[in-house]
Amino acid sequence: MTSRTLSKEKIIEAAIELIKQQESLTFTNLSKKLGTRSQAIYNYYSDVTDIKITVAMNFFDQLATRLNADLLGLSGKQAIKAFANVSTQYALDNFLIAQQILSIPVEQKREGALEESIDSVYKILRLFLNQLIKDDQQKIIIARMLRNLIIGEVVHVGNGRFNSKQISSRDSFDQMLEITLLGV
Repeated sequence: MTSRTLSKEKIIEAAIELIKQQESLTFTNLSKKLGTRSQAIYNYYSDVTDIKITVAMNFFDQLATRLNADLLGLSGKQAIKAFANVSTQYALDNFLIAQQILSIPVEQKREGALEESIDSVYKILRLFLNQLIKDDQQKIIIARMLRNLIIGEVVHVGNGRFNSKQISSRDSFDQMLEITLLGV
C-alpha cells in the first residue's frame, strides 16, 4: 500500500485490528499492517493518542446508532433497562476497544469531537431519564449510578471476575439494574 492509498479510515481500521489482536498500538505496528512507512501516518494523525481518540469516537458513534435503533419505540424504565443492556453488551463485544478507551486521559475525553461522541450516547440516556425524573439532581445521581453499573460490569465481566456458579453475571446485572431503578 502506498501513501497515496492511505486514508484516515484505513488507519483506524488497522488500529482496531491491532487492538483486537492485542498488539501494541504504535505507528511502527500500524505502518507494518498498512504496508507503508510510519512517517506517512503522521500526515493523518499527530500521535497514537490522536488515533485512540478517533477509535473511541468511532466506538461511541456506533453505540449511539445501535441504541437509537434498538430503543426505538421504548420509553420509561423499559428504555433505561434496554439502554443499560445494549451498552453493556456492545462494550463487552468490543471489550479490547473499550479497554483502550479507558486508557485515554480524562482531559482528552472532555474536549472536541470525542466529547461530542460520548455525549451523543449520554443524550439518549438523559432523554429517558427526563421522562421519569423531574428533579435535576436526582437525574444526575441516577445517570451516574447507571454509568457506574455499566462500566463496572464491562470491566469485571471482561476481565473474568464475575464467574460465579451461584448467579450468572447477566442475572446479577439485571438485579442490580432493578435495584438502581427502584426509586425512579
